[in-house]
Amino acid sequence: MHIKLSTYRTIFILILFSSCASKPVLYPNSKYEAVGEEKAKQDTEACMSKADKFLKSPKAKKMLKSGGAGALLGGVVGGVAGIFTGDIAGSAAQGAAMGGAGGAVAGAMSPDELKQRYVNHCLSKQGYQVLGWE
Repeated sequence: MHIKLSTYRTIFILILFSSCASKPVLYPNSKYEAVGEEKAKQDTEACMSKADKFLKSPKAKKMLKSGGAGALLGGVVGGVAGIFTGDIAGSAAQGAAMGGAGGAVAGAMSPDELKQRYVNHCLSKQGYQVLGWE
């Protein structure tokens, strides 16, 4: 079974953009009810601002690079497989796409996903409950 490189690219792009961050939706629990909608929005904005600053940190950048390492390893493995199939370049490209997607799913996150997790944690420490993102 031969799958085109464009199929791998499409899958990888869908994985990366499937969790685009916009804003969290808060459950109206006792914390939310006690502080009101305006204060909850302020707290949410403060957490999102902290998340943006965190994304610029070396720790966050290291977490986000794991997908690239997967692509490199996948390309090498694909190239070796290509020696046996006669299509070194094609196999290397497919291996890189699969390795990058696998690395992104297994070890890395998109910047938006990392931001969502940071904001969710920040808000939960304050007593809010995040239902999801819109």
